[in-house]
Amino acid sequence: MAGQKGTVLRIRPRGRPAVLSAEAIVEKAVGMLDAHPTAELSMAAIARELGVSAPALYRYFPDWTALLNAMSAEVFRDFPEIPEDLSWGDQLLFWQKQVVSLYHRHRGVMMLMGWDGQLAGPWLRVQMPVLLVLKYMGFREQALVETSAWFLAGTLGLIRTYLPADMEDVASSNQLDLDNGIGYLTEEQRQMLDEQRPWITSGNTERILETGFRALVEGVIQEQRRIGAAD
Repeated sequence: MAGQKGTVLRIRPRGRPAVLSAEAIVEKAVGMLDAHPTAELSMAAIARELGVSAPALYRYFPDWTALLNAMSAEVFRDFPEIPEDLSWGDQLLFWQKQVVSLYHRHRGVMMLMGWDGQLAGPWLRVQMPVLLVLKYMGFREQALVETSAWFLAGTLGLIRTYLPADMEDVASSNQLDLDNGIGYLTEEQRQMLDEQRPWITSGNTERILETGFRALVEGVIQEQRRIGAAD
């Protein structure tokens, strides 16, 4: 028709538009894990949240492990580098605090550090700067392995113990209910516990973590001195 020359006719394709992608699956899975870190997560549950069938997810991730690896890579992707202009002790403390920050952003991060008895590759990459700092401090071979082991385990142990109390779906009463253990204590121990009860729930989490982290860092420095003296 005259006047319509050059008009492009756009035809909307039939069927449901494709909204599923590997990125969308990972984003949904990480979001679900962060929202309910103690709940069981599965391909079927993720598929339900996405409004698709479970087999649709397997077109992007052949198995559960593949999806976990992708989730781990996403969560640990932007973990910051340790500043080189800090002292060795402050470098270690910086790393510890970044793990806390990551824990606050991703409440399910502990699950993505490893599974089936193996460390997740992205989490291993995050740990390696700590080993490098210890190497620069003079730790070698068995001393490097053992020192990094208790430093990393101590850091994560403090985080696991004291941060969950601030989370809505983790009942702090489960951690603070001491009555079931009273029967195992001596009279003197019971009396001491009763005296401390008013203070148990008033502990400052940030102060506890800061003190614990600094104690671990100081332990590394003391171990460095001991090894240096031995050499």
